[in-house]
Amino acid sequence: MTPQEISECMGLDVIAVKSCLLNYSTRYRKLCNEAPEEEDTLNYNREEQQRIKDVIMDLAMGAESEKLRFEAAVYIRDDAKGRKDRNNNLPTTNVLVLNNILKQGREMADKIKQIN
Repeated sequence: MTPQEISECMGLDVIAVKSCLLNYSTRYRKLCNEAPEEEDTLNYNREEQQRIKDVIMDLAMGAESEKLRFEAAVYIRDDAKGRKDRNNNLPTTNVLVLNNILKQGREMADKIKQIN
């Protein structure tokens, strides 16, 4: 779906949708040519990803230390959920809050235009 389609479907401002997509979607940043240059060079190919996952999974299942098993298991889950993505460290922006701020700004601008 395009940002325009998302905004129409969810009743959100298209600017709010685009802002959130730029913050949270690697694919959207690439489409907009906004992805940092090093983003592609830091990723692993599928085979390397699988080998790394296997090592961490073996550690999570076979470590003697319960603490280490727990930390490895949490890491695997968080990575699968996208919580380890570099861009998730950005300040969070709730699309609904941003949409309301934009809506209030437009209403204020309309009121000013009516006064003038």
